[in-house]
Amino acid sequence: MHTTHRARRFASKSSKKRPHSESEILAMICSQIAIPVPSDIPDGTNNIDDIPEGVLYGEFNDPTAERHLETQTKEEKEIIEELRALVLEREEPRAEDRLPPLEHFYQDAKSLEKEKRQEREKIKQMEQTMNRVKKIDRFGGSVGTGKRKTAVAQVRIVPAKGSKAGDEEETEEEEEVFGEIVINGKPLDEYFQDVSLRQHVLAPFAATNTLGLFDVRVLVHGGGLSGQSQAARLGVARSLQNYDPAFRAQLKPLGFLTRDSRIVERKKPGLKKARKAFQWVKR
Repeated sequence: MHTTHRARRFASKSSKKRPHSESEILAMICSQIAIPVPSDIPDGTNNIDDIPEGVLYGEFNDPTAERHLETQTKEEKEIIEELRALVLEREEPRAEDRLPPLEHFYQDAKSLEKEKRQEREKIKQMEQTMNRVKKIDRFGGSVGTGKRKTAVAQVRIVPAKGSKAGDEEETEEEEEVFGEIVINGKPLDEYFQDVSLRQHVLAPFAATNTLGLFDVRVLVHGGGLSGQSQAARLGVARSLQNYDPAFRAQLKPLGFLTRDSRIVERKKPGLKKARKAFQWVKR
């Protein structure tokens, strides 16, 4: 039994097909490929056997744009040639030269709308400036009221004396006298010791290039020093606008004529502060 089994195993191994050689594989592939050859073969060959093995019959497609002209009629080709000649003979700049710069197309729609809105606002301000009139009292000054948080400031500005004549016996020299700023009876640097708070009061004068040209009297109450300084800034800006409406063009874009309506949020019942809740324990 053992010998018979070994013989069967040997017979099964010998019955396996041997691998094909390269030439046999190539012959099998060529036999399965059928190359259709039309009857009008060039060079007068009428037999498929005349075509060398491995040579493909035909031509590649024309990759240029002129391949579309093959389907055009003769009249259409003539029209296209005439149009091409006219385009080449034109001396005007090309279409891409007449287009806007490329940066124009990259602008966002929001930025374009913002520019239009600013232009409309500028025209509106010019019209309002023409319609506004000066509000000057009989002493040559103007007043304005400013508010910020809980602070209220009443401001009055009067043109400062630009020069002061000396005695007749002395040389005729003029001494400049800069405008004084008094807040609740105290000088500016004494009432607002912080430099940033003083800048709030002086900002409208710096924007209109009128530093030192006015005497300023401010009565302010309520709130803290920060709120009082910003209330005084609004009052000074409104006083300058009443003195000369032309100052509005410099003050409005900087926000000096806009009332800041933000105030502290009130405390709510049942809460520790405006929004903060009391600490609680679940158990």
